[in-house]
Amino acid sequence: TTSAGSLLTKLATDNPYKDVVRYEHKNRKWNLQHVDYYSEALAIGLLENGLQPGDVVLSWLSPHFSESMALQFACSKSGLILYNLDPSLATTDPEAAKQALSQALTLTKANVLISQEAGSDVNYVRLCETVIPEIRFFDFAEGKPFVTPRFPHLRLPIHTGFDQDDKWGMLLLKQFVIPAGNLKEHLDGFTVTGSTPFLGELVLDDKGIPTGTGKIQTNDDVTKSGVLETFSKILSKDFHVVEGEGVVW
Repeated sequence: TTSAGSLLTKLATDNPYKDVVRYEHKNRKWNLQHVDYYSEALAIGLLENGLQPGDVVLSWLSPHFSESMALQFACSKSGLILYNLDPSLATTDPEAAKQALSQALTLTKANVLISQEAGSDVNYVRLCETVIPEIRFFDFAEGKPFVTPRFPHLRLPIHTGFDQDDKWGMLLLKQFVIPAGNLKEHLDGFTVTGSTPFLGELVLDDKGIPTGTGKIQTNDDVTKSGVLETFSKILSKDFHVVEGEGVVW
């Protein structure tokens, strides 16, 4: 069977201008062509930076962000394994949120962390700096590989903001959107299918802090289960509105 990412490409080819989702956050409406174009460009950008199928991405993004949806399809297309950590804990208990992030990075052995920059009166970049102190003094502009002894697997800390001012230890998500059209070349002979691992699960305690990891679902598992609501509705060409904050901050 084919992967969800491959199915998306077929749908976008057959009916590119079919609107499938509107996000109240930033008031963005996406058609199938938009979803396929940006998710494939993000998949290329991640692989171009040295990732390989089977590597792990930890998303600390709210589900009402369109970036979260594009990342899901990008991981499906590239064979990367995606874990999701709910960032809303930081709005009520920042200390617990930092503990949750630390545990999630440790348990998943994430190679990539993708966080929002700020939202709901929370500066997520500063929380990341507390959990991963190397972010505070590392400078990606020097061209050296990122290293943190606390989380030795982590190579790319990324945020969704527009600039790196006072944030040189994190990269910008927009820098990874590379519409080069050469995804197959970057997969280097690897074929993503319905049986390719795709979505990991964090097991949480009653405070929302990860205590372990559960089953990793394949592309087929995720498509059949409908566990990613917007992801599934897009593949069904079911137009819907994702509610959430209508402003950036």
